[in-house]
Amino acid sequence: MKRVLSTIGLTTLLLSGSSAFALGVSPSTDAFGLAQTLFLNLPGLNLTGASLSGTADQSGTFTNASGTYGLPNNGIVLSTGRVQDYADGPNTSTGFTNGFGDGDGGDDGGEGPPDVAFLTSNAILPDFGTPATPDQETLLKPISGAAYDHFDVVQLDITFQTSANISSVSFFATFGSEEFPEFVGSQYVDAFGLYVNGVNVAHAGGFAINIDHPDMSGNFAGTELDGILAPNGSPVMRFDVPINPGVENTFTMILGDTSDDALDTTVYLSSFGAVGTPGDTGGPASDGLTEFSPLLPVNPPDPVTGAFEIALVPTGSTVWVDPPVSVGYEYSIDAGTFLTIQAPSLATIADLSGYEVTFIDALLNEYTFALAAGATLDVSSYGISSFTLSGIDPELMVNPFASDAFPLGITFTNIATLSITPVIEDYTPAVPLPAGMVLYLGGLLVSLRALRRRGTHARLAA
Repeated sequence: MKRVLSTIGLTTLLLSGSSAFALGVSPSTDAFGLAQTLFLNLPGLNLTGASLSGTADQSGTFTNASGTYGLPNNGIVLSTGRVQDYADGPNTSTGFTNGFGDGDGGDDGGEGPPDVAFLTSNAILPDFGTPATPDQETLLKPISGAAYDHFDVVQLDITFQTSANISSVSFFATFGSEEFPEFVGSQYVDAFGLYVNGVNVAHAGGFAINIDHPDMSGNFAGTELDGILAPNGSPVMRFDVPINPGVENTFTMILGDTSDDALDTTVYLSSFGAVGTPGDTGGPASDGLTEFSPLLPVNPPDPVTGAFEIALVPTGSTVWVDPPVSVGYEYSIDAGTFLTIQAPSLATIADLSGYEVTFIDALLNEYTFALAAGATLDVSSYGISSFTLSGIDPELMVNPFASDAFPLGITFTNIATLSITPVIEDYTPAVPLPAGMVLYLGGLLVSLRALRRRGTHARLAA
């Protein structure tokens, strides 16, 4: 029998900028809508069906303007509890749950009736505590252990057809649980699986995704979750999923409580792109609408000035641009002002330390703000037409010609010319980096000689 001591204490929440910038969660039972959100309308993939099982609040979508956990800007969320309980906010309890403990011997933390103070948010719903079906047990037992049964299972199945040249799709996930750390090593091994054509591809460092993973950590704040799985210190995991080209494929995402239905476990999921034949990324078109599809220069730089030109169209929406990478950038526009600045998430730039944004307002006051991965800074009240972003880790050694080198999201007021001046460093890593690994390596910042680089120019149109 699981016995839980619930601790509810004071939490200090530090906020900067507008409260509108948050990890927001909206419950949804629209299976096809969830599938469309996850796949981001990727070229070469055609959704053919979707089905969902679970209670009304166990699935939904998220937006992440606050950069919580360094997740991408949007995706879907699944939980053994209510997904809306895992938006931005303080961690109010070490034992947050939505179950009565109707599983084999498990409960809310004691004998007799449920402890209402422990079962927070008045979220006790009659349909929580439902046992897994035999088919769901077949999927979950290899992840958590064959001896255990499962409850509060949420499952999303997606079928899609691919073009002949698509061979893989990439997903990003953050997995967290209220079972951590009290029930690590016990029978309560809450688990997550991502099955592609019948094979579970969700692993990190050779281990399945469950609360017993050796990289579970209690060092990441931002939501109600007590523990987050963070391989190599990063709470965002990447799964590169092989698929069968030219035919229909099946994805199954499944999450469940193990051995009882108490204490919630949650996973956030986003997709990146599809990879096909050499020379064809298969990813989303470079339309500037997401950090995975930033606008890129279509012509070589000017041979004299070194300037690039990028046409930016939307007004009122964040536009993502991708200049050559460096350890920092100076951004300026020749008309109007900046409204918001959004950093890339950990899914595209694995810089765990985040960045700093510095600018001077019309009264010559200088301001510096910390900007976490994926977070949005509201600068609309300062009336600025220039700012500097610094703190990019030089050890990342990001390929400046990759479409996701350093995308930055901005909103602005007027038609203008955007000038981007990179600040670069002469830097050579102590050990040569293997091919393909440069994007996701992290390390300590090294103090080296900084150089100015020729400006990059983009054209903004309202």
